[in-house]
Amino acid sequence: MAVVVVCVGLSAGCLGFLTGTQALEFSANETVVSDTALEETGYQEANNQTVRNVVQVGLAGQQRQVNLTSYLYTYNRSVSASDLNASGFGAFGGGANADGGQTGGGSDANENVSVPLGNTSSAVSFSVLAMPNARVGGQSVHPLSRLSTENLVRRFLSTDGSSVSFEGNRTVESLGDQRTVSTFRFEGNGSTDATDGLVHVASFDAGNDYVIVFSAHPVVIDEQDQIDILIAGLEQPAAR
Repeated sequence: MAVVVVCVGLSAGCLGFLTGTQALEFSANETVVSDTALEETGYQEANNQTVRNVVQVGLAGQQRQVNLTSYLYTYNRSVSASDLNASGFGAFGGGANADGGQTGGGSDANENVSVPLGNTSSAVSFSVLAMPNARVGGQSVHPLSRLSTENLVRRFLSTDGSSVSFEGNRTVESLGDQRTVSTFRFEGNGSTDATDGLVHVASFDAGNDYVIVFSAHPVVIDEQDQIDILIAGLEQPAAR
């Protein structure tokens, strides 16, 4: 269940939000991969960031400010030089502004909220973003929660016009429920399969948070089992 905010005039914060003199604040729980899953897969934490976004929501014909605090953890593992040479797979572009990409000015600006992917210099990476899952006046606060998995792939991965094609779905149990994980294939910088990559993405409602998982690797490296272990190993220590 999302956090639904109904301002009834009893809260100073809500009153300030209604009058436009104060922003509403929402913060997610940090979502991380368990130590057990990291040990089993050989992944390690590469980076973590606190991502702050400012969005504008419409309320009674007026724009009001909402401040969002999300948490991004990025993991990767070492791959052999022979694997990298076989793949021809370079570092990812994409991502965004490490300061959290403040936006404002209406619904179009909200759709352009940017979130960095963290350290994606590794050929094999796994990122998990936990965003506050809040609604104000029936409107979802974080615009990324409204994007399809394909649009998330295109937003988070700089494809430079390369094609992105859907490969299939599977389910993995994570954070107490079955989650749909979608796989997409994208073209690399070369003309052969050796430069192509696979992206695994899941986005789901986890109660007070909305969680997005994004993992990528070259096609020639078989990584799906490890990725599924990482997804199954997600936990929220502070929410216990």
